[in-house]
Amino acid sequence: MVLGEILTQTAYYAVVLVLSIGVVALLLRGFFWKYIKVKTSFGKYVMVKMRTTLRDYFIVGWVEDGFLIYKRKKELHKISLPKENAFYRTLGVNWVDVDEAKGAVCKVSYEAVSGHDLETESQLLTRALTRPSVADNRERLILILIFVVLIAVLASAGIGYSNYVLNKNIVNQLPALATAMKATASNVII
Repeated sequence: MVLGEILTQTAYYAVVLVLSIGVVALLLRGFFWKYIKVKTSFGKYVMVKMRTTLRDYFIVGWVEDGFLIYKRKKELHKISLPKENAFYRTLGVNWVDVDEAKGAVCKVSYEAVSGHDLETESQLLTRALTRPSVADNRERLILILIFVVLIAVLASAGIGYSNYVLNKNIVNQLPALATAMKATASNVII
């Protein structure tokens, strides 16, 4: 009976949590999940702020061999990074601004570094930089660690619940045991 109440209460909290995260994600128009991806990547990804004339939008990108690489409209785009640092840190992640009209990385002062034909350079860089990538074991280790911690938490919860049920049964049987001991003690002849 207690387990059912615990599961019901947990389900209520889960529903409230999922609904609140969904509302936040809708209000931020896709920024929330991209930010979570960059934040949980441990520095592998950077947040790319695409600056346009009408509105700014955000894309997840990464730096490889001195180039900023990001995917937009199902195409990989590569832009060379300036020698000066164009990155800045906000909300605990690294950011870089890209002017979409010029196809260039912007300095922190919002000046365009270099303009070029984005589509042509992207195709040239794709051919020049195509090479097999080495898989990083860091992500696998983190997933294994999370899995082990989850199993340990579930096992400790199960053991705690079984100890609770066992102690409850023992406490419930104590009066019957005391009565049986009194009856046995009165029947013993010394």
